[in-house]
Amino acid sequence: MMSNFFITGTRRGLGKALSEFYDTVDTLEECDVFINCKHDGFEQVELLYEAAELNKKIINIGSRVSDGIIRKKHRFSYAVQKSALAKANELLYYQGIDTTIIKFAGFDSPANNSTNPKMTIEYCVSVVDWVFNQPYRVKELTVGCAYIR
Repeated sequence: MMSNFFITGTRRGLGKALSEFYDTVDTLEECDVFINCKHDGFEQVELLYEAAELNKKIINIGSRVSDGIIRKKHRFSYAVQKSALAKANELLYYQGIDTTIIKFAGFDSPANNSTNPKMTIEYCVSVVDWVFNQPYRVKELTVGCAYIR
């Protein structure tokens, strides 16, 4: 069965790679699968709830920083926003919504200027595709590179 995807954040990085990998549509209403990729404050949470109301399969792109792993003060608001996304995902999941959050640690994107090891965008696309193709619901997945400080 062919699925249509609505993906946010397709100008660069992971969103762009996902939009090149999947058949996309222009609106949330016409998709089968919503990939909630673009970080834009709490907008990701709002879009998650909209997609849930439309009964879409949802894959949220979260961050490992939502687990409280943050070292830079200027990233606190980002961590709180990603935590809200993770919590909303969990609440909707337990209400029976087909929603998953993938919490990536560092991956190679224009927004990540860290010197720590990074996953490739292609690997991240393969993780999203793995979640999409699971016959059962997946609530949450954390994926990251191992490095020791």
